[in-house]
Amino acid sequence: MTYLDSFKRTHGVESVLVNFNELKENKSKISIAGRIMAKRIMGKVVFFDMQDGSGRMQCFCSKSGLPEESFVNLKKNAKIGDIVGVAGFVFVTQKNEKTVNVENFQILSSSLRDLPEKFRGLSDVETCYRKRYLDLIVNSETRDVFKKRFKIIAAIREFLTKNGFIEVETPIFQNNPCGASANPFKTHHDARNLDMYLRISPETFLKQLIVGGMEKIFEIGKSFRNEGTDPSHLQEFTMLEYYVAYWNYKDNIVFIQQLLREVILKTIGTLQFEHKGVILDFEKDWNVVNYRDLVLIDSGIDILAYDNPSDLEIEIRNRKIDLGEVKNISLGNLIDKLYKKCSRQNLIQPTVLVHHPASLIPLARLNDNDNRVIDSFQVLVSGWEIVKAYSELADPVLQRKLLEEQAGLRESGDSEAMFLDEDFLTSLEYGMPPVSGLGLGIDRLVAILTNQKSLRDVILFPIMK
Repeated sequence: MTYLDSFKRTHGVESVLVNFNELKENKSKISIAGRIMAKRIMGKVVFFDMQDGSGRMQCFCSKSGLPEESFVNLKKNAKIGDIVGVAGFVFVTQKNEKTVNVENFQILSSSLRDLPEKFRGLSDVETCYRKRYLDLIVNSETRDVFKKRFKIIAAIREFLTKNGFIEVETPIFQNNPCGASANPFKTHHDARNLDMYLRISPETFLKQLIVGGMEKIFEIGKSFRNEGTDPSHLQEFTMLEYYVAYWNYKDNIVFIQQLLREVILKTIGTLQFEHKGVILDFEKDWNVVNYRDLVLIDSGIDILAYDNPSDLEIEIRNRKIDLGEVKNISLGNLIDKLYKKCSRQNLIQPTVLVHHPASLIPLARLNDNDNRVIDSFQVLVSGWEIVKAYSELADPVLQRKLLEEQAGLRESGDSEAMFLDEDFLTSLEYGMPPVSGLGLGIDRLVAILTNQKSLRDVILFPIMK
C-alpha cells in the first residue's frame, strides 16, 4: 500500500449535492475524496458510499469504465474505512439516487482496523468519549453537534465584533487565580521555580484592561476548576467573558438577551426548541426573579437574615435539607449550596435571577438601596446557569477588604474562597470606570441548543479516567 501525499479535489460532497443539477446538466468533471462507509459488489460493477467532512454520497464503478488495475484494486483491496479519491461525473440512478460515475479511482490511505457497525448506545458511551474519532466517523449526529458548536462560537464573535467589542487574550497560568469561587488546579513553572495555577476565570485581568482604557472587550477561552463533575459541570470548560465601561447590570441584561436571541436564530433558526424533552421559548419575555425571594419560597429560609454560616447551617438542618459536606465553608458558599439544592433545578424557561446576596460575589457592586445584595444577575435555562453577570465593584478600598476576607477564609480551609490578587487591586487604585461584565458558559449553551443532556457530548475530548 502506497500512502499518497495529496489528492486534488474540485468539490466536497456537500458542494456536489448542492450543485448537482448544474453539474449533471453541464456534464462537469469532478473529483472528490473521503472514506468508504459501505461497499456493494455486483459482478462487473461496484457501488460504494463515500463520506467526507461535509456529507455522504454514492459512487458507481464499472469494469468497463475504469482502468483494469483500478477496478481490480477497488474490488479486491478497497474496504470499508479506507480513504479514497475518485474522479468522474454525476448522474441519477434508476432508484433516483444522486451518484458519481467514477472514471478514476485511488486508495489514498488504508484503514488497518475495522469500523464498528453499531457504535451509538449506552454500552458504548464511554468509547464515544475516549475514541471521538470513531464517533465522528460513524455518527452523523455527533458531527452535526460539533459543526453547530463552532457556528455558535462564530456567531457570538460576529455579534460582539459588530457591536464594537475587541477580542483580547489573558493568561491561563496565573500566580493568584481570582475571579470566581472555585478550587484551582496547581502546577509548577520549572524555569522560574514558581508555583502557578490554571485560571478559574479571566476576570481580574480583563478588568485591568478596562482600567487601561480598553472599554469594550471580550475573551473566549478555557478556564479550569478543580471541582466535581456532573452533566452540567466539567473541570475544563470554555467560557465567554466580556466587559463594557460605563454600563451597569441592567444594560447588560438587555444586551445579553439580544446576543442570545440573534445567535440562536442564526444557528438553529428558531427561538422555540427542545431540550431534555421540554420546549424552551427564548422569544417570550424572560422571567425576572429575585434571588432572596426564590430561595425563601423553595426552602422557607430567608437567607438575608443570617450573618454567619453557623446559624444558617443550623436552620438548614432544622428544615431537614441535606446539603452534604459543609465544613469550613463561607456564608456565601453555603447560601449557594442551598440555592442549588432547592431552587436552581426548577428554573426551566429562560429566567433572569437578580440581586444575589453580597456574600456570594465579592467582586460585584453593592446595591444602592440594600447593601446586603449586589447589582447582579444570572440567566438560567433548563435548570442550568448559562450566564453570570454584575455591575463591577470599582471601590479599591472595599475591594481590598473583601478579597482579604476571602483570603482569610481560604487559609481557614474554604478551598473555594478567592485568592487575593494584588496586581488587580493595585490597578483599581488608578481608577476604574463604572463597568459591567458577564460570563457565558459556551459548553452549556451549545448543549442546550443541540439538545444534549451532558456537557461531555459537546466537548470533543472530555477528561476521562
